[in-house]
Amino acid sequence: MAVKKGDNNTSNGNGSCRVKFRYADGERYVDLDMENANAAVADGIKSLANALSGRTVIAPTRSLPQHKASAASVVSPVVDQEELQFPPEVEEEQGVESAPAEQSNGDESEKPKRVRKLRKPIFLKDLKLTDAQVSLADFMAQKNPANMMDKYAIVAVWLKEQFGINEISSDHIFSAFKHLGQESKLPTDVEKPLKNLTYSRNWFEKGKAENTFAIVWLGEDSVGKMGAGVAKAS
Repeated sequence: MAVKKGDNNTSNGNGSCRVKFRYADGERYVDLDMENANAAVADGIKSLANALSGRTVIAPTRSLPQHKASAASVVSPVVDQEELQFPPEVEEEQGVESAPAEQSNGDESEKPKRVRKLRKPIFLKDLKLTDAQVSLADFMAQKNPANMMDKYAIVAVWLKEQFGINEISSDHIFSAFKHLGQESKLPTDVEKPLKNLTYSRNWFEKGKAENTFAIVWLGEDSVGKMGAGVAKAS
């Protein structure tokens, strides 16, 4: 629906003016041109224009000079409400481009990920594992572990029973697997299975020394039950 509206007031200095008003939509057309209209009529036309455009704007009150104001010069506009039931004016939209969203700079907003440096385990050469009464290879074969965490728990129980070592670290695990000739099968993070056994399975707890773990009764009981099915089947 195209809508055009004009409102032009020109005063002649005697309290009157010329008023031009034009309204058009798809169905109706109103063209009003009045000369010698006083200020009250002009304000009434402005109020009508605002009402048609769907805005609520109070026309300013204009007071005429007292020496020129008279009953004849004050005219109250009479408007037929039925004739003014026009659809509200729809102002033409003007294209306004919204500002583009600010894109974050990857170099500034994204913090570099912290990469934890893995501790490389060392071989405990002072711990002579061949002095055990039951070899680790035999003990491991007897328990028949199902996965790597089972092997860690078996090593912890074996070190506790054979050497009285209650707290172990990744160094003990590395030394035990090297003794078995299986160090190449260890995960890249040798300490991670010990943490999983501590926080997931609850078979271990944090040791008193730094980076050490101690097997608890739940872990020992679980290792004790390993291999029982194989023994009964044989």
